[in-house]
Amino acid sequence: MFFQNYLLVFVFKLFVVDSQFSYSNNGIEDDLSASEDPEYGKLTGDVQNWAAIIQNYILQSASDLINKDLTQELFDLANYTVEAKNGEEVVNEVKATLSDYFAKKQEAAIRIANKAIELYDYNLTSSDRKWEKYSGVHELGPEYYRDSDVPDLLPPDMIFSTYFKQKVSFNESIVKISDEIPRNDMETIKTVMYTKGLDDIFKHNKDDDSSLRWQYFGSSTGLMRLYPAREWDTNFAGFYNDYDPRVRNWYIAATSGPKDVVIIIDCSLSMKGKKFDIAKSIAKAVIDTLTSHDYVNVICARASHWDEVGKSQSFQTEVLSCQQNRIVQATMAHRRDLKEKVSELSAGGTSELERAFELAFDLLNSNQRTACQSIIVFITDGQDSDGETVRCGEGYYTRSGYVPGPICIYNWTKVWELTAERNKNLIPSARIFSYLTIDDGEELPGHLACDNNGSFKKLTDGENLISKMSNYYEFLSSSTYSKEQGLWTSPYIDSGNLGLTITYAVPAISKINKKLIGVAAVDATLEEIENILTQHQWGDVYSFLINKQGEAIFHPALSSRQNIMEDPIVVSITKLEQDNYGNPSEFNDLLKNMISGSDGKIQIKNANRLLPKKNVQPATYYYASLTKSDYSFAYSLSDTDMSFREISEPSDLSKYKKSYFNLLIEYNSSKAREELPNEFEILQVKINETKYPGLRVSYPYSSIFFAPNVYCDPNSYFYDDDLASKTVDAHNYINSHIFNKSFVDGGCEVDLKYKKGTRAYVLISQPIESYWNRRPSESVKEVKWTYVGMRSGVFRTYPGHRSNRLYNPVSRSWYKRALNSQTKTTLSSPYLDAAGAGKIITISQAVFEGMQDVSKEFCESLNTTRKPGGCHCMRGEDCESGVCYVSKAKGTETHLPRCATNRLIGVTGTDLGYNDFQTKIMEKMKSSDGKKSCGHKYKCPNGLDECETRCYLFDTNAILIVAPEFIKEKDLEEKKYSQVNLGMVEGEIMKDLIYRQGFLRRIENIDFSGTCTISPYQPKVTLEGIPINPEDQDNYYKNRGPIPSFQNEYGCIQDAVRYSVNESVLGEYQSKILIGNISGPCMSGFYYVAALPKTNLFLLVIENWEDKKGSFFYNFNCKITRNIVNSGNFQLINGTCAHQDLTSKTMREEQKCPVLRQVNIPCTYNGHRIETINFICFLFSFILTFF
Repeated sequence: MFFQNYLLVFVFKLFVVDSQFSYSNNGIEDDLSASEDPEYGKLTGDVQNWAAIIQNYILQSASDLINKDLTQELFDLANYTVEAKNGEEVVNEVKATLSDYFAKKQEAAIRIANKAIELYDYNLTSSDRKWEKYSGVHELGPEYYRDSDVPDLLPPDMIFSTYFKQKVSFNESIVKISDEIPRNDMETIKTVMYTKGLDDIFKHNKDDDSSLRWQYFGSSTGLMRLYPAREWDTNFAGFYNDYDPRVRNWYIAATSGPKDVVIIIDCSLSMKGKKFDIAKSIAKAVIDTLTSHDYVNVICARASHWDEVGKSQSFQTEVLSCQQNRIVQATMAHRRDLKEKVSELSAGGTSELERAFELAFDLLNSNQRTACQSIIVFITDGQDSDGETVRCGEGYYTRSGYVPGPICIYNWTKVWELTAERNKNLIPSARIFSYLTIDDGEELPGHLACDNNGSFKKLTDGENLISKMSNYYEFLSSSTYSKEQGLWTSPYIDSGNLGLTITYAVPAISKINKKLIGVAAVDATLEEIENILTQHQWGDVYSFLINKQGEAIFHPALSSRQNIMEDPIVVSITKLEQDNYGNPSEFNDLLKNMISGSDGKIQIKNANRLLPKKNVQPATYYYASLTKSDYSFAYSLSDTDMSFREISEPSDLSKYKKSYFNLLIEYNSSKAREELPNEFEILQVKINETKYPGLRVSYPYSSIFFAPNVYCDPNSYFYDDDLASKTVDAHNYINSHIFNKSFVDGGCEVDLKYKKGTRAYVLISQPIESYWNRRPSESVKEVKWTYVGMRSGVFRTYPGHRSNRLYNPVSRSWYKRALNSQTKTTLSSPYLDAAGAGKIITISQAVFEGMQDVSKEFCESLNTTRKPGGCHCMRGEDCESGVCYVSKAKGTETHLPRCATNRLIGVTGTDLGYNDFQTKIMEKMKSSDGKKSCGHKYKCPNGLDECETRCYLFDTNAILIVAPEFIKEKDLEEKKYSQVNLGMVEGEIMKDLIYRQGFLRRIENIDFSGTCTISPYQPKVTLEGIPINPEDQDNYYKNRGPIPSFQNEYGCIQDAVRYSVNESVLGEYQSKILIGNISGPCMSGFYYVAALPKTNLFLLVIENWEDKKGSFFYNFNCKITRNIVNSGNFQLINGTCAHQDLTSKTMREEQKCPVLRQVNIPCTYNGHRIETINFICFLFSFILTFF
């Protein structure tokens, strides 16, 4: 599949150029002539009529089933308070909160490091060498030794923690020992024993900061002590995953500092076999120990030659990354890309190293680099000849026969001289670490290493490379001074299942022998940081967080940080806040101030803001740096965000009835029966109804669900598994107007559970329940759910049922769709219901914030063609919101229509069974002649073949809403009916609408945090074959077995392609019909496209549709036609090629490099030992210290 997508990129280029690809009639004149044919164009009037009928049916269904007008009236009549917002005050409050958050993590890590130093140095000088009494760690006993890989050695008191999402023990720590480390080694035994003394510090840190996640100490011996204790993860086969702290990014970043690394692999023929396997293992080991603070590239060195019979063999020295002119940031994607390309290498060609080292120095001198440390890792067998089959001349013929060219003998002197000359001019100069594979050719690699302040080593196998390459890793861990202060890492995926994480890591260096002991670290999750930032957002305000490199750590335009599969490629904030032309340019000033650590504000006239309807508008950015961290954050506010209207509780609470929390079964718990007697019986909960298999529902009542952002502490309360208490608390809160009339909703500052104003949304939406409940049973026969999702995160749905704890109405596609098309009734693509009700389709409508009471004089004084909310209007075009209606809201002349406000309070919708909806739609499209109705078959114009009339509904993104094929698909086969692009079904028509009609426009972006699958997606189902319901989904993370399921998904770089309708093609009121005559490799027919202007839909009707897909055994042209106009996210095989590094200055130029340490490096080859001193490091240290 990946190959096909890659191939289609090339085919697409050709296909666009030749727009006449197998089309018999593809121009406007052809369409007109075709319409004159008596067999074509006969349905124009019918299509116009069908579009009107379907639109009326949808609007009437929405009115009858949702009654949005009633919901709008409830919010129009609600009380509102206007709160003036001060951006500077908000930023100062968030700065104090986040600065304290980061500072506590840093203090905790420093305490761990200091204690580790104390324990190590004590054992170093102590005469009591008690570890020598043991022959292996298994003899130590639980006093010192708990092992995360040995079930019998796990703490006996492990309990499930919702905060860590697994079973843990808070009473003690545990060790994780790398598979490469012998458990009977004396250093291993000693490290296990002395690190046990960290337990008291771990517990003290936890008591001091309740938000702490994992605390750990990674030892230089290759083991880690972790708190709280947990069992390590297993792979699909049930074996514990290996983990060596010394190769993790937090360890390497804390001990080595930023660096530029070029790996040169001798790819000549003499390396063939085991030698080349070792070389590739070394290269991959080096790549694995790099972090996103580093830059890297790999060179395969070789050249063309002739063989012994005179045949030319073509090879060349090549840079493996597709970014061949520079070193690339060592992100997960770039590292994986380089490792894959290294794995694919095979030995061949003659030795040619001069060009390789020339390229290496060019790369190390490129603009995109750190310029802090330069390192070349050179891997070779050291042979100056590649054998009899490799010749450096073409050869010639004599009377006696063919004479081969001379055997290639390489002159290493040229390489030494070039390296010396280029390294002399490189700042900082490169150290060369040479590795000889098996053979005895030490002269070349040894000379290069020892003459360039490096180290040489011979390796005879590729096992336990971390230990065998100790010369390289020990240098990295001892080369910098300033790392003793610790640092925050770039975001990465936590191995402990807590999602995207950043780590504060502090190296622990002995005060006695000055050796690196290990690294102390404390984690912080991006989820928590996002919660702090988003809790202070309101209206259209949004926030973002960047590091000192200007990279976006959190931004609403980034992929969901909860669902990300692998360490992300961190993109510059400019990619998210500026267009492709660098506008607005004023944002560069903001970025400069944020990177420098300043606080303040800046106004941008044409800010590129993330809004659903209008991106470019004036905005003020309030920004601040975080004390004791590498981060800065900002809030983006429009002029209208300076004040914010929020609903408040009704004055008269007596008319509001009781509401019920969504965890219906918990009303039957012993706690609820004691504190809320008879409520379970009142609910009349039904289970496993025909309409709702496997679900519990309450027909008399709707239910209330709170999204995570409703809670004051989303993490602790959202993962609360005491569901009975959670239900009782929520029930008492939302019904306190009945149980406790003196109750005042004080919000997080008072009860620490729910945000202030949450109950107001529950109360104001309550009366709609009675309407939903009174609807005639026949009209709701195929209605699954009816609901209103409110901007606060409160979700009311009927009939009452449980929602998945991850559910958030504001993030659902039906909510966003209505938000983007506020003036229209919107329909979704069919999808598998999250609550377990099968294949459904959603009709949704926007509900506006209640109108403001504005005077007639104020409205008339405005010098604008579009009026704000509350002003009188004649039609939607008179209003900023695009909506004009009669409202009971306070104001003058309320009997006249007025403009809706420009902000939404929520979205109301209903879910219908898809199959019934499609059947009714198709039944409404009857042709006037009775012969060419939708779905009818008849003779084609040629009188021989069978044709039919095909009908589709698609939305503004060319996604099919109704298609004849969908009704046949099983509910669980969601990929076959949900988010299906028009081009995948009718590729020729889609192409015509794009390239000839100009009706559809292609939009393309690169997603650096995409998700790809190994095999097609399959939904989670029960043993009975029905979708897992919300209750089972919520409990999966704690009830799952010890062996994980096969991981079908993996992170990848994707080309995100979508299409957007150009509505202007249909005229001002979308009254025009597009027509075209198509004859392509998949089908032929005459098509019509008409708008349903009050919805987000368009009707496509194809007259005389004839199937041509089966005209060949495999219709390759048809496959191409459909794929080139398909939308979706497609994996980029060389996706890293699309990543642009916008860095204009090196870290050295910005004076951000750590001070380097004077290091003595032993270097030996051919029996000669050379002790080199890192004069360059010393000089660099001197310069940074005194200048």
